[in-house]
Amino acid sequence: MADTDVIILAAGNSTRFGMPKPFLKTISGLTFLEGLVNIYLEFGCRNIIPVLNQNHLETFSNTFPKLLRSKLKIVYNNKTELGRFYSLKLGADEVSNCDYCFIQNIDNPFTDLSTLQKLYENRKPDAYISPVYSDKGGHPVLIPQLIFNMIKKESNNNLNIKELLKQFNKITVSIENDKILANINTPEDYRVYIEQPA
Repeated sequence: MADTDVIILAAGNSTRFGMPKPFLKTISGLTFLEGLVNIYLEFGCRNIIPVLNQNHLETFSNTFPKLLRSKLKIVYNNKTELGRFYSLKLGADEVSNCDYCFIQNIDNPFTDLSTLQKLYENRKPDAYISPVYSDKGGHPVLIPQLIFNMIKKESNNNLNIKELLKQFNKITVSIENDKILANINTPEDYRVYIEQPA
């Protein structure tokens, strides 16, 4: 979609997991980051903006396909101690001339085309769109220009993303896929969601 970008938040230090989550492998053999980039390319996002940890530059350069790399607007966060909102701000600075933007966490590599399409179909210029499974909110979320412009201007790097979004109208979209709730933070999480059969 020409009016839609995506920010992929992938700059965490992965201290609980012990290795960088963007480069973990799915059952298909793709890395988390590669799989997400492919899905957002298929959806038609104009700009795909991964926010990566500066310390992962060498791993990214050595493992990520060059063809895909050329289709990204890569941002490196060299102040990861400032937290996730700072990464979101860095990504938001690269969003321009679009009406909507997905916020995608690397912790959830299971985003699919159907979910993205349902979120987009419910878009509103004054509300953010959240997928829901069994009354629980999941990922990704779709935010309008109104919100990402506010993120760009926000000077407080310690803000919690959820708290910021509470200031705006929310539209929930029911998704029949429990993997929108996934949050892979530990090796045990990885075994449950990746190594076991679907």
